[in-house]
Amino acid sequence: MWADDASKIDMLAYEPYASLISEIATSERMNPLTIGLFGNWGSGKSTLLHLIEKNTTIQTGKKIAVVKVNAWMFEGYDDAKTALMEAILLSLQENKTYFEKSTDMIKNLVKRVDWIRVGSTAVKKSIPIGLSLLMGSPAPLLMGGLRAENFDTEEEVSKEFDAISQMGKDHLKTDQQENIIENVRRFREDFNNIIRASQIDNLIIMIDDLDRCNPDRIIETLEAIKLFLAVEKTTFIIAMDENIITYSVKSKYPQLDDVDLDVSIDYIEKIVQLPIRIAELAETDIKNYMLLLISEMYLADSTLNQLINKLKEKGIFIKGEIITGKEIIEIISESAINDVDKYKQGYSQADFEEQIQIFNSIGSIIAATLKGNPRQTKRFLNTFYMRKRLAEIQNIKLNLAVLAKLMVLEYIDRDLFRELYQWQFENDGIPKQLGEIENQVLNESLGEEKSGKASVEAKNKAWYGEKIKRWIGVEPSNLSAIDLSQYFYLARDSVSDKKLISTNLNQEERRFINQICNSSISEVIRKKKIEELNELDEVTRNEIVKGVISKYNQDQDHLWVLIQIYKMFPQFNQKIFEEFKKIKKSAFTPSEAILFKQLDIENYERLKDFYINERKVPKRLWEVGG
Repeated sequence: MWADDASKIDMLAYEPYASLISEIATSERMNPLTIGLFGNWGSGKSTLLHLIEKNTTIQTGKKIAVVKVNAWMFEGYDDAKTALMEAILLSLQENKTYFEKSTDMIKNLVKRVDWIRVGSTAVKKSIPIGLSLLMGSPAPLLMGGLRAENFDTEEEVSKEFDAISQMGKDHLKTDQQENIIENVRRFREDFNNIIRASQIDNLIIMIDDLDRCNPDRIIETLEAIKLFLAVEKTTFIIAMDENIITYSVKSKYPQLDDVDLDVSIDYIEKIVQLPIRIAELAETDIKNYMLLLISEMYLADSTLNQLINKLKEKGIFIKGEIITGKEIIEIISESAINDVDKYKQGYSQADFEEQIQIFNSIGSIIAATLKGNPRQTKRFLNTFYMRKRLAEIQNIKLNLAVLAKLMVLEYIDRDLFRELYQWQFENDGIPKQLGEIENQVLNESLGEEKSGKASVEAKNKAWYGEKIKRWIGVEPSNLSAIDLSQYFYLARDSVSDKKLISTNLNQEERRFINQICNSSISEVIRKKKIEELNELDEVTRNEIVKGVISKYNQDQDHLWVLIQIYKMFPQFNQKIFEEFKKIKKSAFTPSEAILFKQLDIENYERLKDFYINERKVPKRLWEVGG
């Protein structure tokens, strides 16, 4: 099994990027600098951060301090700016190598952060600022905000009062009056002095998981970097999903009417001087990554490192070539390491080679399904090995190739996976209906035509998409002759009676679904957008249609969208027609009858007959509909 965290071994071939970013981050000519590592959820940003840290700490001849911050830790704080500032200062205080002589300076700056925090709290609680600035004292600013409606208990009032009193005393000790702008200037100056006193060449601050925070926290964190922390000899490296950051900026600063300016792009460019975008991995990369993950589970660290180095020497990652299972097994067998020491304790050569061969044969179709996402790859393998282990505990004998193949169908099309479950359930574990489809597809691949092809395809249209036909051709190609009951027992969470909703949607797919289901756009634009489904690959199109069906099940107003998809894409007709039949009698209105008139006459009459005779919907409602 694999943890959902950064990998300590470079299995994504990110090392060259890590070296380049480390080189830029430690360049005196470039700082202060903020680098943005932009990538989708699960794209390997945390792994790249780990490799960058590793590269910077081993650089010789330079004094480099590295601070790692998880932005999600500050989600529960009232003020993310000061939480980030304090976290960085406390990390420096713990670094005795470079900052031991600066301990007092750091402590004093932490106190200043406390003042900024209270000031920020005051502003958020609508405390009058003008009076405070006039008097040159924080007391009116802070005391004026102690109104009953802003606090739930007397203890909160007392706590706030004590904090404010102390801040007021501290203020009286200063030589000059400070306002908000002066506070920023003083903080930057003191922070800069701490770095100078340490005599380091560079301070690198890595911020991860920023895109998991809510929009307000994201903006506060970015503003803290820009306003307070970006001083000489500092480099910030922020790992984030650009789509989430863009959404956060637009939420905070809405687009101005009649102004040809994208606020979010301008804002991000002001904060991030060097954007580095992590490209979605190709299918080849994902298949290679899957085989290396399996290798990581079975092989000792020394053997795994030898394997990866050997593959790098061959230039496989640079050339974009596929790693074969045979190649991995040959490299391991040729290793000078003693056979006993090649594998982790509890694992054998036979088990390892079996797993490599299974995923070598089925890896390409899995890779095509996982959309270039390393995290999804880990999740797929974790589910596979969890089911494998569950079977072992219960003494269930499995063909692991069958288990892997069924899991691929579960990922590609959960509706067909559920249909296959029904077929085997009706026939004591043997999905006989699949036999006709297998024969048709396999004969077609051999260039042979069989009589009855049209009737078989018409009856099971959804099974004849290119992706599914490719899946059928993967060994074992005779699932219709295998008892699948124990495999579906292990996958019973996916075949429960609850509506199956795909969670494998990426940001673009969710946006597409929201656009075509948006009630505020014109029907002409909506229809044009639906037509764009033709330009998408089969897996993405299937996911989007399932997403639209899900939204329709939550809100019947999306019926029009579903009807348009039904008319434009015949391959979904059977699935969507079943959705048309799910409107409750109490929810049926003439509007639905009118919309159903857009269907072909035969299916319209079938639907009408069903609702009148089965659901007992009054006939007059259909007559109103035309």
